[in-house]
Amino acid sequence: MNNLISFLIGFCFGYLAFNEFYAAISFGLLSFIFTKVVFESNNRFVFREWTLLLYCLNYLVAPSITYGLDSQDVNYAMKIPSSDYFKLAIPAFLLFSIGLFILPTQIFKINFDQIKNGSLINEKFLVRITILGIALRYIIGVIPSELGFLVYLISLIRFVSAFALFSISKRFWYWSLIVLLLELFNAIISGMYHDAIMWIIFFGLYFVYAMKPKTLIKIIGGIILIIIVLFVQSFKSIYRSEVWYGSKEANLTTAYNLGSENANSNNVLGSENLLSTLNRGNQAWIFASTVENMDKLKNFQGLNNVNKYLEAALLPRFLAPNKLSSGDKEIFNEFSGHEINQGTSMGLGIFADGYIAYGIWGVYVFGFVLGIIFSLTFKLVERWCKVSPFYVLLLLPLLNYAVRPDCELQTTINHLVKGIFIYEILVFLTRNRFSLESQENKRKLIHLNLVTKK
Repeated sequence: MNNLISFLIGFCFGYLAFNEFYAAISFGLLSFIFTKVVFESNNRFVFREWTLLLYCLNYLVAPSITYGLDSQDVNYAMKIPSSDYFKLAIPAFLLFSIGLFILPTQIFKINFDQIKNGSLINEKFLVRITILGIALRYIIGVIPSELGFLVYLISLIRFVSAFALFSISKRFWYWSLIVLLLELFNAIISGMYHDAIMWIIFFGLYFVYAMKPKTLIKIIGGIILIIIVLFVQSFKSIYRSEVWYGSKEANLTTAYNLGSENANSNNVLGSENLLSTLNRGNQAWIFASTVENMDKLKNFQGLNNVNKYLEAALLPRFLAPNKLSSGDKEIFNEFSGHEINQGTSMGLGIFADGYIAYGIWGVYVFGFVLGIIFSLTFKLVERWCKVSPFYVLLLLPLLNYAVRPDCELQTTINHLVKGIFIYEILVFLTRNRFSLESQENKRKLIHLNLVTKK
């Protein structure tokens, strides 16, 4: 009943604000998902709900608002009528949701005490792994690209080990703080913030599940996060222009000076920044442009592009010298109706890839299949959790890119394939260390509990 009420509240708001049925459906779904994130996050790790919230914002809510604005206020206009767009997007989103939940799994009701116990008997090991992951983070740039990506995946273990240390006791919280602050520091210097914000959110979801704060605290945290995102959006273009194309150095002093000049309500909460944030969160305009372009070209590709993505993910370059490179914009430029250079970060997204393949039905099938792929990934992590619940945290580095609506399908496949390979090896190498069933670990846990009680 509460779920229905939350949907109806959002539906009514959407209809009253935009006088449009599709906008009402979009805001109804947003309200429904948001309610689950807020009110159910104490009872389970709401990773799937967060994923749906991202997709709903990018593919349903942002385009609903965009369609309701005057064309002169929109940098990235929707190239097809709203009825045509939402007849694609809403069913595709619902099919993606079904695929995401279709396979039952228990990993999102993780046993926090067992994670704590697995971390407790490996406290020193986890500290070393955190330090190693931080060190690897800073040498990736000097490693050849394909090997560098594997090292990058290994370096993400720093978040797993730091979050696991957080689960032991308050005296280990600083490790999570260190890895998150370093990620934020690197984001500020480089002018690229997406990773840092995503990891802060992941920690927030884990923190809420572990500590079970009151609803008011979660809402305040959400408001703070929104303000941070708006501030970053207002600040990053200025910083990039001064550092990337100007004469100023990329350092904290430059970031602080520019940030302090920009930190006022007019810049952060003003209409210009709100519109810019809307444009940034509207992955739908790329999807709509692709639909318009493909309807002109009639050059549907079947699985040709998917085969290229699989080739790039599965084959080393010496076996496939002409395979797609990471960040390659060839497919985007050919099918989206826009042309961007290698320095610009834009991806087609799963629904656009589906339309390029098979038109309308491709959108529906690709959305559902992506949900199934995520569900199968959850089942894989569930198998690791039979060794130790500690391994549920590997879900975060495994899917941290894949869950982003603006992530290219090539990147999603590449990240998943190589991530599963790397983390399967890590589970195999550490299974005896983290298993709570071994007699040695049971003795350690009994001893540690006794020491803790004393």
